[in-house]
Amino acid sequence: MMMGMDKPEDIAKLLPLSDIYKDLAQPAAKQVGGALESTAKVARLLLAPIEYLAAQSDRWQRYLTRIAEQVPEERRIEAHPQVAGPVLEGLRYVDENNVIADLFINLLARAIDRDRVSEAHPAFASIISQLSSDEAQIIFWLRKKRFLYRQYAAFNSEQKTFSAKQVIENEFPTNKLIFPENFAVYMDHLHSLNLAGIWQQGNQEPIFEGEAAIQTGVNITSYAQLTSFGSMFAQACVPEKLPDSIA
Repeated sequence: MMMGMDKPEDIAKLLPLSDIYKDLAQPAAKQVGGALESTAKVARLLLAPIEYLAAQSDRWQRYLTRIAEQVPEERRIEAHPQVAGPVLEGLRYVDENNVIADLFINLLARAIDRDRVSEAHPAFASIISQLSSDEAQIIFWLRKKRFLYRQYAAFNSEQKTFSAKQVIENEFPTNKLIFPENFAVYMDHLHSLNLAGIWQQGNQEPIFEGEAAIQTGVNITSYAQLTSFGSMFAQACVPEKLPDSIA
């Protein structure tokens, strides 16, 4: 049972909605404000100008409850609009049971936590909005360990050229993904966001065949792993446990 400032409305007070959305004089905002004022249930959301908070008030209160469970009352501070604003906007477009919602909620929890607010980097909200559920899962697993990723590239000794790389071993549990065939694409995208990548470990291993020892290719040993920025992102946003829907 929630006591004191553990009520959803008390957590809502820490999200500076009045600072994020100051243009309440617009007709659309007035209409939303009037609709909220007509019901006591959502009266606490009067400062929220996005219809999502009114139409989905039950879901929003569940979000706030989850945030309250993460941050003890004595550590709570007001969230900075630079973090809270994009997170509130992002939550409009994700299903409550999607792991992406978990990332947003965890980031909000960091933003109101005096002891962990330094983890709430302003860029994280926009990064979360660009992730797929599979990519969030990849970060979840990479947070635990790095994964071996071995490739082979054939070598044409006459033309002195290498063919495209082929994956010969991938320790990452791609069977956990919704679209495992997209793993390489996901890793490219995570690399573009400076969250993770696949980096070669040591030198390439040349492969020779026949008595003449003609080189026919190379084996390339790499590891899929987080960057330092990705580790910070995972620490702040990624849940300790995946939602039951994808675990």
